[in-house]
Amino acid sequence: MVHILPNIVHNTRKRTKMKTSIIATLTKSVLTSLIILSGFTMSFAQEQAKVNNLPALLMSFSAANNNNIGELDWTMENQTSCKWFVIERSSNASGFDSIGVVMGTNNTHTTDYTFTDNSLLSGNNYYRLRQVDMDGGSKYSKIVCVYNSNVAVADKKMKLYPNPAIATLNYTLNSPAASHATVMVYTMSGVLVIAQQQQLATGVNQQSLAISNLKSGNYFLKVVSQNGTQYDQSFVKL
Repeated sequence: MVHILPNIVHNTRKRTKMKTSIIATLTKSVLTSLIILSGFTMSFAQEQAKVNNLPALLMSFSAANNNNIGELDWTMENQTSCKWFVIERSSNASGFDSIGVVMGTNNTHTTDYTFTDNSLLSGNNYYRLRQVDMDGGSKYSKIVCVYNSNVAVADKKMKLYPNPAIATLNYTLNSPAASHATVMVYTMSGVLVIAQQQQLATGVNQQSLAISNLKSGNYFLKVVSQNGTQYDQSFVKL
């Protein structure tokens, strides 16, 4: 009995160590499997997020001169958060002015857009699109160009700001003489929506016009002085 007891104790300790080792090995395997599964799940979720939030793509953007009218065409794909497009034009590809706005159509398919510029500048007309998203972010397209060989007869223009405008439109023009002026705002289809009188001073004039009651869209501001001098420029109401 004295010689058998140590062997029993030794064997018991050996079996206990083997059980502990097996449990540790199984625990390690389970944890490894969970980590791998977790990584796979996170990776899969990230890939799904990428699929569900694909960026909007500008597939094409072109412009053409059709009988002294600028015709712009562009195509979007997977567009789901666009608010509108602001059309900007420049005569030198650097200082751009807003000349129109087109509301966005959101879907996951391709969408074709068009815009017509009925008042081409003499020479080069550079265009770009400013896509404005629902969250206020914006991005620009590439620049395209149309050449107009017609020379403007009377290049009497005024500067509008801000353009696009929300509540107030400011304009600056140079008047050769002090006179009364009729200030008119037309829709692009020719409907008169604002008409009022303002006083012009000799030289540079800075005036303001309240436009908060206008609906969002494209408009045309025309100022006709008492001596017949006429100024006009398009603008966008947001």
